[in-house]
Amino acid sequence: MVDEVSNQSTGCCPDISSWTAVGKALDRAGIAAPGGFAHEVIFRRCPGCQQLNIVRDGHFVCVFCDTPLPLEWNVDVTA
Repeated sequence: MVDEVSNQSTGCCPDISSWTAVGKALDRAGIAAPGGFAHEVIFRRCPGCQQLNIVRDGHFVCVFCDTPLPLEWNVDVTA
């Protein structure tokens, strides 16, 4: 059994919706899994300065330039 799974990867910045794929992969491998990520990390790319951000406490504002961040995952998008 897996006790905890995290999506905190600053390399690929996976969206919290990626849990479905993780859960299916663990099921196929015959490994019991928890019901979701232990701590969901929300990543967003700033449309203003293009920096990657971790959204904390539902505050969708860039920590680098104060630009509002999109509600949808956009890490693979660059200007």
